[in-house]
Order: sequence, then structure tokens, then C-alpha cells
Amino acid sequence: MTAKSEQSAGGGDILVQGYDSRYLAAFDHLMQVEGGYVNDPVDRGGETKFGISLRFLIGEGQIDLDGDGAADFDLDMDGDIDGADIRKLTLGDAKFLYHRCFWQRGQMAMLPRPLGEAVFDQAVNGGMVAAGKLLQRAVNTCLLSVKYTPKPVALKIDGQIGQATRKAVMFVLRFPGLGMPALVDTYRSAAAQRYRSIVANNPPQKRFLKGWLARAEDLGRWAA
Repeated sequence: MTAKSEQSAGGGDILVQGYDSRYLAAFDHLMQVEGGYVNDPVDRGGETKFGISLRFLIGEGQIDLDGDGAADFDLDMDGDIDGADIRKLTLGDAKFLYHRCFWQRGQMAMLPRPLGEAVFDQAVNGGMVAAGKLLQRAVNTCLLSVKYTPKPVALKIDGQIGQATRKAVMFVLRFPGLGMPALVDTYRSAAAQRYRSIVANNPPQKRFLKGWLARAEDLGRWAA
């Protein structure tokens, strides 16, 4: 476990935060995928830096952990969170937000490597509920192939990674002929299908499809 203060672009330390080596590796890989500042009019999330969209920052950046009465991610201290604050984000800010809002909130460390890393990536890219639904669909696909009595009950696709989902994940991981390779491969396929569905419903997004499919194919490979 490493622990240190992460300095924000606002000039002060947001929080003394600890990160374990597994999260740090996942974050470093994510930064290779997400890149730096982008302001693409086709991106529904608005301006983006380190994969953090303006829409996300407006929703999550209102926290006041230092108790000064101002939103911690109003980095230019002008009373609101807007594109100027996106542009001022530091890697330390991104590391804090991804850890707080995805890694911890989704309890990614409770999913074994590299499954947790794959779900983390998709939570960042599409939201926690979408990533949870992909996991549930992948589990259900694996369960369909099981020759077992009584047949395992299919998961409800609600995006909530609770006790039932974790129990089904462990069943698949321990079942002969399935295990982690089958589950992660099926998760990649589910992610690819989600991207294709996005394009089918919103054709202007097609120019992102090649990169999205490459992202789906790469899920968890670096962490295996």
C-alpha cells in the first residue's frame, strides 16, 4: 500500500489517499487508453481529460472533503465546475477520482485479477451499471454452457454487482471447462456488443467503433 497526498490543480492537497499496487497498475493502464485533453463535439460527455468528462466531473466533483465550503473540483475557484476545471485536472486528481468513484465504489478488488481490471475499465468507459450488466450477461452466457443439475439460475441483468452476482462469478470460475479464461473472453464479447449497439442507435458514433472494439478485445490482457 502506498499513501500520499495528491495535489490538485487548485493548489492544495485534496486528501491523504492510499493506493495499493493493483489499483496503481490498473490506473496506469487506463491512462494509456484514455490519453489527455479532448474536446470533441460528438462526445456526449463534453470536454474530457484523462478520460474524465465534464458531465462526470460536474456530477462527482461537488464533494468538499477538505471542508472549506467549496466544491473540491471547482479547481479555478470561480463558483462552478466547467471546461476550465477539466483543463486544470492533474493526474493526481484523476487517480483520486477513479479510485473513489469506480475502484472503491465498485469493489473491484473483490473480483479476481484480471476480471476486476476488465470491469473497472468498462465502468470508467460506460458507467458502473453498464459494466455490471456486462458482467451479468457474461456470467449468464457461461452458465448456459454448464451441464449441471440443478441448473444454476440465470442472473437478473440489473447492473448491481451484489452477493448473487459474486456467487455466480465464483461458480463459473471454479467450474471445469470454464474458469477465468471463459469468463473474461465472454466479458470481452459482451463489451464489443455494447459498443456495436451504441453505434446502431447513434450512427455518428461509428468513427469511434474501431477503437472501442480494440479496447474490448484488450480487456484484462495486460493484467492476466
